[in-house]
Amino acid sequence: MPERSVLTIATSKKIYVEMACNLAMSFLLWNDIADIKFFLVTDCPEFIPQKLQQKIKVVHMLPGELGDGFSSKLHMEQFSFTQQTLFIDADCLVYGNLTPAFDAFKGHKVSAIGYNRYTGSDVGFCKDIAQVITNTGIKYFPLICGSVYYFEKGETAAAIFANARSLLKSYQEIGLVTLREKENEEPLIAISMAKFNQNPVNDTGLIKADRMFYEFLRTNVIEGKARLWNDKNIPVPEYSTLKLALPLIVHFNASYAELFEYRSEVIRLKKVFLENSSIKAANMYASLLSVIPGRLNKKVKDILRPLYNTLFGHRKIKLSNRM
Repeated sequence: MPERSVLTIATSKKIYVEMACNLAMSFLLWNDIADIKFFLVTDCPEFIPQKLQQKIKVVHMLPGELGDGFSSKLHMEQFSFTQQTLFIDADCLVYGNLTPAFDAFKGHKVSAIGYNRYTGSDVGFCKDIAQVITNTGIKYFPLICGSVYYFEKGETAAAIFANARSLLKSYQEIGLVTLREKENEEPLIAISMAKFNQNPVNDTGLIKADRMFYEFLRTNVIEGKARLWNDKNIPVPEYSTLKLALPLIVHFNASYAELFEYRSEVIRLKKVFLENSSIKAANMYASLLSVIPGRLNKKVKDILRPLYNTLFGHRKIKLSNRM
């Protein structure tokens, strides 16, 4: 059996499959498929470019076979094609060889980046962590951001994900809150990790970083450069004390995948991988088409936003095209 693989799931919408393809292309820039396999699980294989299909393993599913929304990730252990699997959300990009990530997680049956909590609240998971611990009989609550999961093939991982799926029917009774009006897989997996004495891996900023937790970002996927940082006065994520991240994986969650930062990376990837452009040409094309106008647009908005808010009030938040 091959030792290591990356897994992503993209179902129901073309946009998810397109992001998964971007993830796959970024992975292939920096990783040898002879050492680390890449599996894309989807019910929309028609949206995957033929050139990419020749490099990765596409697993076909029937529409709705894995459930709806975030709950599809509760089935990830069913795709244990290797001894070690790194699940990466489709809205992530890879900026280097992932061997150090596998090494950091090795020995954990199921894990993610984060740390254990015993009290307090988390707006994305629950209002009262202590109450959730009481309701479920666990000893601690792993606070994780599930853009990256790790699991090792075996009975323990299978039991953890089976338990997480069983908790869906009592989601609200446990004391959990929904995300975008859907059950969130993260607290369910966290509770199940704790039930089977599995712990998260501390955030070093070297494995992955979630864009929503950092004010500033500079990346170039075809050059393997990723830097995210915060000003000294900007709050850091609850599960981390980091001000700077230099990660192998960047998570462009929610609306961040709709900004020029992500779009410019996609342009670079497509120019290099699909069109065989040089790095220099891809960078120039991305700058002209996305980076320069994107930064200019952001700067103008930052300057005019206070005046707009004074005259017209705050605009309603637009629904993401991923909803």
